[in-house]
Amino acid sequence: MIRTTQDVLPIMRKQNSGTIVNISSGLGRFGIAASSAYVSSKFAVEGLSESMSYEHEPFGIRTILIEPGVIKTSFIKSAVLAKKIPRS
Repeated sequence: MIRTTQDVLPIMRKQNSGTIVNISSGLGRFGIAASSAYVSSKFAVEGLSESMSYEHEPFGIRTILIEPGVIKTSFIKSAVLAKKIPRS
């Protein structure tokens, strides 16, 4: 995502317009158990998109973040919760 954005930014700046569209998830707004890596990657997309919107707005470049709603998948079924080790 970052490399693609870096590749197109010089063109967008030169034409003083453009739109960057990033795809995240509702899980970029709150965490859930057993999905730390996924959730943290979505938090990163959220933060990057917000920061880029401020940085590139003066150049006529918009940043849009799409957060699709719940989609029925087996994502949660594959999640594994850590088990607490009993102390002896």
